[in-house]
Amino acid sequence: MKIAIVFLLLLTTLVSTRTVVCGFVVTSSSTTTTTTRTASYQSIQTIISKRRQQQQHNHDGAATRNKCRQKSCGIIIKASEKEEFLPETSFGAEVVPEGQRPVNEYLDMKRAPLFGWASNEVGTDGLLLRLAIIYVVVFATVGYPIAGATFTQDGFLLQKIAAANVGTLGLVLAVLVRLYSGWGYVAARLQSKVIEYEETGWYDGNFEPKTEAELKRDRFLYQSDVRPAVDRLKVLTLSAATLWVASCVGLNVATSMKPVFNEYDPTVLERVRYDEDFANKAAQQSGGRPTYCDNRYYRAVANGGQGCN
Repeated sequence: MKIAIVFLLLLTTLVSTRTVVCGFVVTSSSTTTTTTRTASYQSIQTIISKRRQQQQHNHDGAATRNKCRQKSCGIIIKASEKEEFLPETSFGAEVVPEGQRPVNEYLDMKRAPLFGWASNEVGTDGLLLRLAIIYVVVFATVGYPIAGATFTQDGFLLQKIAAANVGTLGLVLAVLVRLYSGWGYVAARLQSKVIEYEETGWYDGNFEPKTEAELKRDRFLYQSDVRPAVDRLKVLTLSAATLWVASCVGLNVATSMKPVFNEYDPTVLERVRYDEDFANKAAQQSGGRPTYCDNRYYRAVANGGQGCN
């Protein structure tokens, strides 16, 4: 018993001595451990906070996408507030080739260089600007030079401008008719309850009825995107046609007021007499031989040069 008590006293002394001697070390180790644990705890809290923010962001993004899907029936999906994109293809009507589905035809037409001019993104101002550029370029490079080659005499500037305007407006009208026909075709396809398609291209036409969801989606697209474009093109096409008809009437009036050749002009007979005198003088100078005899081309035109021998 005494031996046990002595052993316990020695052990207590050694432990207290180690604590006093190595107290700095023990304290330093404890501080380091506490600091490490605190830093680890803060790191874990930061990671958890970031994950919660990411989950909240993903949840908001999913809610936004679901809202956009409900709004556009699966066609336009917004990934963020500043980013909008169109899918390559649409859902539904799997038996119909992708290129013949009405929604895909609409998407392809919207991406086309020419038909994209009538989209809502371009608007009326953008379409008018493009048509104005076409008008100016064609008028300056094609229309007016051809009109100048037609009216070669002086004093026919009004006729030149009117003729060039008729030709240029005709081209602009053709562009508008092409745009209107394309968008009208897609509008009819979107409104139809069935999809007409050809499976192999060998005139084996077939019909595929649209589901209720597909019909609602297509009619929503027609009302929101296609119908405004069709109405815009209809107004512009009718306006261009009216201007073209007015230009034709103006050209006719300008030409009738001052024709290039007027057989009822009193000076026509004098000019004919002058031309006859000029021909007689030419015949005298050539010794009675036709003047075309000296030209191989005109001699060939005159049936081999009759009277030249």
